[in-house]
Parts: sequence; C-alpha cells; structure tokens
Amino acid sequence: MKTIGIVIAVIVAVGISIGGYFWLSQEKPQKYTGPVEKITLAASGDEGALVLIAEEQGYFTNNGLDVTIKEYEAGKLAADALLAGEADICTSADFVLTSNSFDHEDLRVFGTVSIINSNELVARKDHGIETILDLKGKRIGVTRKSVGEFFLGTFLTFNDLLLEDVELVDLKPSEIVEAISSGNIDAGLTWQPNVYNIKKRLGQIAVSWPGQSGQDFFFILISKEDWLRKHPSAAERFLRALVQAEKYVKSNDAESRRFIEDHFQYESKYIESIWPRYQFIVLLPQALLPVFEDQARWRLENNLNIAKEVPNYLDYIYLQALEEVKPEAVGIIH
Repeated sequence: MKTIGIVIAVIVAVGISIGGYFWLSQEKPQKYTGPVEKITLAASGDEGALVLIAEEQGYFTNNGLDVTIKEYEAGKLAADALLAGEADICTSADFVLTSNSFDHEDLRVFGTVSIINSNELVARKDHGIETILDLKGKRIGVTRKSVGEFFLGTFLTFNDLLLEDVELVDLKPSEIVEAISSGNIDAGLTWQPNVYNIKKRLGQIAVSWPGQSGQDFFFILISKEDWLRKHPSAAERFLRALVQAEKYVKSNDAESRRFIEDHFQYESKYIESIWPRYQFIVLLPQALLPVFEDQARWRLENNLNIAKEVPNYLDYIYLQALEEVKPEAVGIIH
C-alpha cells in the first residue's frame, strides 16, 4: 500500500507539473500599450536567430519596440557598428566584448542569445598540411578581435605551437572562404557556415580539426552604459521579446529551423547539421565571468593589449533588465 501511495503521489505531482506547464504555455502575453521606442540592432549570423525570430513573430512590435536590424557577417563587425554609434545594441561572441573591453569601459552585456560550438580550423592538404604540426610556418586566415582569434590561439597552444609559429592573415569570414579556396592562404579558423562553404569548395583536399577545444562560446547582447541608463524600459522589453522568441523556438523547432534556412538561403543539409549545435537561450550565467577573465589573460599574455591587468568584468554586466524579465536566468553573483 505504501508503494501504491508513493506512485499516486508521483502521478499527482507530474499531473500538476504538466498542467502548470500547459497553462503557462497557453498564457498569451499582453500587448504593450505605452510609447513606442526605436532601437537599431547590429546583428550577426544565425547565432543570433532569436532576434530574427522575435522580429518575424512580431514580439518586438508587441512590446512597444520599433527595431531596425542591420545584419553583419561577424560579431566583431556588429560591435564596430555599436562602437561607431551606428547601433544601440549588437549581438556578438563573448570574445568580442573582451577584446574591446580594455579600450571601451562603457560596454555592457545584458544577456545571451545562444551558446554555440561551431568553429573549426580547415587547411589545404595540397599545401603540405596533413597534421596539426604541419601548420608551422603557414598562412592562417582569422578575423582578428573575433572569437576565432582566441580559439586559434588556444588551439595552437594545446598542440604545442605558438602564434609566432604561424603567419596570421586578418580577414573577414567571407574573405577567409575566398582566400583558402583560391590558395592565397594555407588554412583558416572560422565558424559556420563559412566552414561548411570552405569544405564544399575544397572537397577531398580539405583537412579540418574542431577549433574550440571542447569549449562552447556565448553569443551575447552588448550595449553601452549610457544607452541602458537612458532606456531601461526599452532594454527590458527587448529582452522580453527575446524570451518570447526563446519559448517559440523550443515549441516550434522545425518551423524555426526552416525560417532561418530561408532567411539566410542555407542548404537544407547544412542547417540540419548545424542546428543541434546551437542552444538558443537568454541567460546571464556566472560562467560568463571566468570566460571573460580567461580571454583577457590570453590577450595580455600575447601582448594584444597595452593594459597590464584583467578588468573586473562584473562591472561590464548590466543585470537589471533580465532580473525584471527572467530573474531565474540571472546566475551571476553580485
């Protein structure tokens, strides 16, 4: 009888849980009726799919936002637009924040949009590269101040090579594809879909290795302290729209995948291979801080910044917006 009682209790608990989930999933958010605020967003790639889906599904509009999305092929370029005053918010990899933090103390991270593992180092066999050590003395394309630069540095270190052992060629992601395809460089470290396009062009002469050394990276939202201070409500509503997009993706995975496939005109084979590597989620996890610190130390050790000390990255986090919208997603101790 005791066992039966336990089973019944479990069934009741599960039923309540499912019922609660069903109720929450059916609850429709009320449309914002206050004044509309305009936001210019510099967005990069399918890593930021949530912002594109939020726009497509009308979540920005429903939250009183008129969002203009400017698309760039790299988060570094999106951040450049933010720094130049051409955007209010940008999406980029975590390392882009780190690489700019030494010179721009007013930058602030206020959420993630995804967690990803998509970087690879691809090389040409016909340029004498069969093993990782064959990279010594070779020309390697990389987008400087992007996450690709950090992953290339750690990749070389883990394989007993130094940055000084190779010749770095600073290129945009699309330029890496063209340069390695034409033979102007010997190898390149970049992310998807560039890796897919390189391998497709090179065919059997391509050799590749995972570029992230088992470490995922965060794709984040960056703004400036002054903008967030002047537009706290807009920042909250922007995150609320992304949280709604996050829920949509979880409930409509196939539809979301097809939308991104159509938006970027991807091949179905590509999107099916890369989609499982992406986790689309809005967070501010404690793990962000050691990631920033490790990346900053790497830049200092490689003399990529004049500064001598690692910044306090807690100062670069804006917590208030996500605490209002999704408090359970804020894991940063403060």
